[in-house]
Amino acid sequence: MTAVGVPEHELERLRPRDVAHYLRSRGWKQGSRIRYSRRWELEWGGQHHRVLLPLDSELADYADRMADLIGALSVTEGRPASVVHQDLTLTGLDVQYIRTMPGTPSGTIPVQDGVLAVTSARDLLMAAACDTVAEEHRLVQPRRKPQRAKDFVESARFGPSAPGSYIFTVQVPLPEATSEGSLFEDVPELDVAPEPFARRVSRRMYEAVTAARTAAEQAALADDSAPFSAGVEQGISADLCEALAGIGGQDSRNSQQGNGNRPPGHGFSLDFAWSPRWPVPYEKSVAEFPQRLVPVLREGAQDLRRQEPDRGVTIVGRPTKLKRVADFGPGEVTVEGRLMQENGDLVGQQRQIHLHLTEENYDRATDAHRARRDLKIEGDLTRRGNFHELINLTGFDVL
Repeated sequence: MTAVGVPEHELERLRPRDVAHYLRSRGWKQGSRIRYSRRWELEWGGQHHRVLLPLDSELADYADRMADLIGALSVTEGRPASVVHQDLTLTGLDVQYIRTMPGTPSGTIPVQDGVLAVTSARDLLMAAACDTVAEEHRLVQPRRKPQRAKDFVESARFGPSAPGSYIFTVQVPLPEATSEGSLFEDVPELDVAPEPFARRVSRRMYEAVTAARTAAEQAALADDSAPFSAGVEQGISADLCEALAGIGGQDSRNSQQGNGNRPPGHGFSLDFAWSPRWPVPYEKSVAEFPQRLVPVLREGAQDLRRQEPDRGVTIVGRPTKLKRVADFGPGEVTVEGRLMQENGDLVGQQRQIHLHLTEENYDRATDAHRARRDLKIEGDLTRRGNFHELINLTGFDVL
């Protein structure tokens, strides 16, 4: 054990470049090089502080030098050396601190809530990763997850719990920004590699979580889930909202409510700590969800799932209503039809389906209406309030 109470082998594992990132993120300025060390300086509390960062981990006294550095940082920052050391070990990670607030003694959580929170944290990572990979934003993430998203989730890990109500830590490893001995290592603003996929996912998660927090507050005030749909471009999805509600103690598999009462759930918050290897994307890092918003998240997820289109369906039916503003141009058509299966059978009840057609297809639908002929249309079927709509048309034929 060294003088600062950190085992020698732990000090030997610290990398000079990561420690330099930490110092820079705390306001220290890089100074001159002294043999195998680099001087760093900080003006703090009216005093001038200096520390030496060893640059070669093969030095015989490398652990002692790191111990001296941590001891000096402990005094300067007014924090225990063990806490400073822990922060130094996290410089290569984006970390999310998930603080749950169940009605149990501090530092504990009911077993069922704990299991649900862990699986929901995994689902939250997956939702953010899928949205980062996808070329388009979706109300519901596909059941078959992209391999890159699955690889990302497998690379993440849970860290030790932290003091508090009950705090899970999720660690997202980031690659080295640049290699040792970079051409621009003395010019920090130039010594930045392209943002890695893992950081892009962390950033997307933060954007989506904060958007979901805003949407939940607006939905609660308006008693309307529309704000969740409006936030899809910011990464909101049914999967993300379900994961957040799960962290708050509401399980999508057990969301039945008795006597008109909502499941209670509990409040929670997410705190994002960014690795200093890349520029910190956002100053504000905490998103808080009081207990009253947990059922709102669940309802928002359910509404998004109801809106998700059935993709690549075929509708066969007869046009019953046609409307356009002028005698030419695109228009709206209502078709009374049914779904066609791959074998050609028509299934399900007849339903009224709205279409927005180009001028050419509108004219063809008009002719079909006059001749009492059916249309065969392919696209994505979605529900808009009390009616169905076929969007993203990929096929249009008159039978």
